[in-house]
Amino acid sequence: MVATDRKGNPTMKIAKTGRIDADSVENTIGGFFTSENVLCSDSHPSILARAKGKKLEHHTFVASDQHIKDKYYHVQHVNSIDNLYERWIRKFNGVSTKYLAQYLNWFVFLEKAKKSSTKAVDLAKNVASDITSIKTYRSITSRYEDLLIPQLSKT
Repeated sequence: MVATDRKGNPTMKIAKTGRIDADSVENTIGGFFTSENVLCSDSHPSILARAKGKKLEHHTFVASDQHIKDKYYHVQHVNSIDNLYERWIRKFNGVSTKYLAQYLNWFVFLEKAKKSSTKAVDLAKNVASDITSIKTYRSITSRYEDLLIPQLSKT
């Protein structure tokens, strides 16, 4: 899932394998939904359900028909980030699903660092502020297995 604000602060997280549902929307980007936010998205039923459940102002779009609503609401920031990511990831010639979350984090960091004049300092602050990074790295295998369990149980 990809989300961003108008200031270009993106977040990218793996929701689940297969089709997303309202719970996976909540688990990945639900923390960003507040009554102060206006949600703009495609008209996926899971996102519609989550927005309705949280009583959010929500504007939906059909990409092939509509790009802007009321001259203000759009999903172009998200589409742009998605496009940048797709071009960036191509140079790796394939990425293991097991490490996809780390690639997403790397990409988001690079996008945020583009706007900074002190990239090295930002990198150091980011690494130093994340005291759980080693624990996260060591848990890659178990998190990957947790991601696959629902899919494996269907086969």
